[in-house]
Amino acid sequence: MAQQQERSQQQADERERRERDAERARNWADEAAEARTADDPRAMAPRDAGGRPSNGRQF
Repeated sequence: MAQQQERSQQQADERERRERDAERARNWADEAAEARTADDPRAMAPRDAGGRPSNGRQF
């Protein structure tokens, strides 16, 4: 019985931690959605060194 309660508490703690992490884990799309104007740098996709839109390092 005690193991079941402990497991239930651990699951609840894990769920709560994931919800908090999701609130903190904002990506560039979230920032762009909040940008007020088109010239706001947050409204654009990330750019590479050449100025082209980029989603990260290409393999």
